[in-house]
Amino acid sequence: MNFPVETDYGRWGRRCMRHTLDEFLALDRLKSGLVIIDYGEVELALLVKNRNAEATFYGFHAAQSPVTRQPVPYFQGRRVAPKRLNQVLVSDPSLYLHEDVRVGWFLGNKYCPLTEDLPKIMDKIDALTGASRRLLWGNSAGGTAALRYARDEDVSVVMNPQTVLINFTFGRIRPWTQHGWDRPDHDSTWFFVDEIGDLRKTPPKGRIVYCQNLHDDHVTLQLAPLAETLGVSTEPGDDGRFKLILGDWGKGHIPPPSDVQQAIVAEEVERMLGPKKGFFARLLG
Repeated sequence: MNFPVETDYGRWGRRCMRHTLDEFLALDRLKSGLVIIDYGEVELALLVKNRNAEATFYGFHAAQSPVTRQPVPYFQGRRVAPKRLNQVLVSDPSLYLHEDVRVGWFLGNKYCPLTEDLPKIMDKIDALTGASRRLLWGNSAGGTAALRYARDEDVSVVMNPQTVLINFTFGRIRPWTQHGWDRPDHDSTWFFVDEIGDLRKTPPKGRIVYCQNLHDDHVTLQLAPLAETLGVSTEPGDDGRFKLILGDWGKGHIPPPSDVQQAIVAEEVERMLGPKKGFFARLLG
């Protein structure tokens, strides 16, 4: 398949397994490596480490840089993912659509009904790995996806997510709606994004660890509307269901450093599964 964007599969390792959606859902085992689910015009790529752990880390990347674009598939989260969990990093299939599409919020496109298919894919992964819990992580648009796809029993750890897309930069949205949904004009794009891109209409489930840079307009445009819907404070705190971390990580839309994110994720893993046991403790049960 000749895609309109540059691809590079080799940089993610030698093992690349390609399936249709039906073939993937029929698998009886899941090997570690690069898993491609082929939709024809686009692909859903998953970078998998199956450790047969009781929980899985799902990582969703942010938008590609407006200055430099990397080949697809594109992944983020390897530095943050804890070795105690299975690891599944997800590449947004909308990045295959066109060079101008640098973000799609993991909401799919006309070729790939991702909001319908991804929950089934994640359920299948959990069944094949033996996992019963999930920690979903993401920066910016990846944080949006982590919130959207979390279940009641899950934890989402998000950095500066977009929760109300109509409050985001229209110039970043339009290439995705134009090439992904055949909606080139402003009005149809606005109504479309208002319908599918507002987390207030389908509030996130599970425990939410929300990390927000204080020097980002997302404080008022994204955090505040979601907090009002959830009935939680915009002041730092943790009520068990919603934990808000407000940080000073630089001017603008800047996430916490990787080591800070690692520590936040590690704390949530311990909260979810308990302290990690040493070898002899595991041996004794």
